[in-house]
Amino acid sequence: MMHVEKRELVIPGQLLAEGDYSLGEGVFKDNGNIRAAIMGLADKRGKKIKVIPLEGKYVPKEGDRVIGIAVDDYYAGWMVDINTPYTGKLSVSSLLQRKIDLDEEDISKYLDVGETVEAKIQEVDELMNITLEVTDNEKGKIEGGRLIEINPSRIPRVIGRKGSMIKILQKEGNCNLSVGQNGRIMIWSDSKKQTNKVIEAILKIEREAHISGLTDRIREFLQKE
Repeated sequence: MMHVEKRELVIPGQLLAEGDYSLGEGVFKDNGNIRAAIMGLADKRGKKIKVIPLEGKYVPKEGDRVIGIAVDDYYAGWMVDINTPYTGKLSVSSLLQRKIDLDEEDISKYLDVGETVEAKIQEVDELMNITLEVTDNEKGKIEGGRLIEINPSRIPRVIGRKGSMIKILQKEGNCNLSVGQNGRIMIWSDSKKQTNKVIEAILKIEREAHISGLTDRIREFLQKE
């Protein structure tokens, strides 16, 4: 039995449900009762209950797509800022998806300090050593575009259910987006005005993530001249 509505704002300790539900993030079980562990929005998908946080730092997880900035290099690759207190390590061979002679080549021609890269988190160990990789599904080095950063907890709303929100942003905003789970978003558009409009829409999503009807409001906002 549910005791809250979907997308209802809840506080730590609040009773969410009773019964045979599976636990997602942000909840705990207390003598058969499921309660919120954090402040956020109650969410139920099938038999799984979770709380979507309203605020929070990015916690790196294996498999996450991230947008990082190279902050240093080493013999075989780069140290990458991924919007956490811990830097990720990306090897040259992973970025290029091939091996090169490290004694003969200057790796800065492939990715220089200050440049942006899209990668996947391959591994996070118990000491928070983070290994990044570039597969066929990530862009690797990113060129052009406009980078913005929002609260990582809002990224699921920017993507939307089954990608619904990101499709609206790209179609109505006439742009291409690359979205990292770490709160960074890259925007490509032929128009500076359109880029700014899409940025406004994303910031609107960040502010209004907890309010129902957001998808329709974003569509109307982007369609408005």
